[in-house]
Amino acid sequence: MKTNPFKFGTVVDGLFFTDREEELSRISSYLTGENHLIMISPRRYGKTSLIRKVLNASNSKYIFLDLQLVISAEDFASQLLKRIYRIFPMQKLKGYIRTFRLIPSVIINPVSGETEISFRSGPKDLIPLEDVINLIGKLGNTSNKMIVVLDEFQEIFRIGVGLDRLLRSVIQNHVNVNYVFLGSNESMIREIFEKKGAPFYRFGTLMNLEKIPQKKFTLFLEERFKHICGQNKEITKEILDITESHPFYTKQLSYIVWELLVKSGYSPDTVKNATNEIIQSHDNDYERIWNGINRTDMMVLTGIASTDISPLSDDFSKMYGTGAPSTVFSSLKRLAGKGLLLKARVSYAIDDPFFKRWILFRREI
Repeated sequence: MKTNPFKFGTVVDGLFFTDREEELSRISSYLTGENHLIMISPRRYGKTSLIRKVLNASNSKYIFLDLQLVISAEDFASQLLKRIYRIFPMQKLKGYIRTFRLIPSVIINPVSGETEISFRSGPKDLIPLEDVINLIGKLGNTSNKMIVVLDEFQEIFRIGVGLDRLLRSVIQNHVNVNYVFLGSNESMIREIFEKKGAPFYRFGTLMNLEKIPQKKFTLFLEERFKHICGQNKEITKEILDITESHPFYTKQLSYIVWELLVKSGYSPDTVKNATNEIIQSHDNDYERIWNGINRTDMMVLTGIASTDISPLSDDFSKMYGTGAPSTVFSSLKRLAGKGLLLKARVSYAIDDPFFKRWILFRREI
């Protein structure tokens, strides 16, 4: 195998896709029925690649929208309608669009063929999103169901007040559309879908996407490294010891290790050199993150990077001067909200293993 078999930072498929057979089967089963799906996982665990693989293997028309990039309720409607235009003929949509209470401006780029859509501001009580969501319900049918994926769904609160209630009131009547809600903020997603009284309470099946099991990741890496290096087992173990099977960072480190093997051949320091290369390339990013947090957060991150002691324990407080448990808990919640920490059951870990090593390295200089 001459080309690098590892890919990270984008949606992956084919030879680049790692395991997830069980999850693929479960998701496919949900979406061939009448179920809606809520999937929770930390960022960079591969949920987008996983969902897109299921979508591409299905016969259903689908819409995929990342709510992180949506800036308002009107923009939400525009982005959804833009994606509808991609999969349905314009002639079919004209009759539906004429019934909208606010008619959108539709411009087709003559070069790219891409459709640009915008809604002008109307009365405050007139939200174009409702008409667009209703349109989705009309386009799905029993012989060709639609799938709508809304990524980072917790962003709905930022986009507009009351949009969760509006969405729920409309899509609860859709019978030929499956909705998939993806989220990386577990506490917010659970509040949306598991809190009694919330509009989306128990709206679909909740699924947690965990790390790829280390045994399966080991087989995946060993198989690919054996084509270039006889020390594939040793290299695989070193990589997974550093990344702890985090999908994104494992692929990232594996990619750099492969490039070093092609360039210089194997040495006992290959994985270490690849790790240092990643840390150095992100030095400015890590420094910006570090300088953007407060002193308590710095102490908590330092302690978590340096020891396995619970950050809420008295021993941790004595070692790192973090103060009262309530202060530490606020810091943990804040750092988790920023994506710097992951909560695994009752413990916390730094999400980025290279940021962890950057902290330790800087403290040793």
